[in-house]
Amino acid sequence: MNNNNQSEKITLWTSQNKIVFDTITEKGVYHVKKDYIYKKYGEVAGIFLEAYNWFVHKAEKIVPKPEGAEFPIWLFTDLKYIDHYENCYILEIVVEKEKAILLDPQKWNRILNLSYVPKDIKDAKEYVSLLEKQGIHDETDIYLKNYYPYLKGKVKKSWDRLFNNDVISLQSQQAALWEIRKEWIVKIINAP
Repeated sequence: MNNNNQSEKITLWTSQNKIVFDTITEKGVYHVKKDYIYKKYGEVAGIFLEAYNWFVHKAEKIVPKPEGAEFPIWLFTDLKYIDHYENCYILEIVVEKEKAILLDPQKWNRILNLSYVPKDIKDAKEYVSLLEKQGIHDETDIYLKNYYPYLKGKVKKSWDRLFNNDVISLQSQQAALWEIRKEWIVKIINAP
């Protein structure tokens, strides 16, 4: 029986560097700012921001952004997919499920690579055939060059499949939160 007074919870894991953990400890909340993306990715930040800006525009319609949030924080539903880096904390977070945006990591990786997200195997084969007919050898050219406006629109429209949970192919999913609050952290693993 579902109690309407209690939201369903989800457990998520994320690897965050010390400055993020310190911010959560000091301020009680952490939000990703656009400046952080530039600092993290340097000269390739523009490519990431293309995908991130698209994600923000679509995702804030699913889960509204709280004040102060600009970009999502990436997490996983399974600890085994978390990479551990030097000077990083692995945080186990329990949060209301309605605050999390669940997505298929394979689809998200295609979007990060500015690639087409096929609806099924047949669609993927048809898309590859279309690229061959157009003489396109590097799929990112569609997005990064101005020669293919029709195909660029087709690629970008395909990204909406990220939020189609009917075709999520993995048991483990990636998740996005607009913020991490101190009270959501239930365990800290491998602290530096």
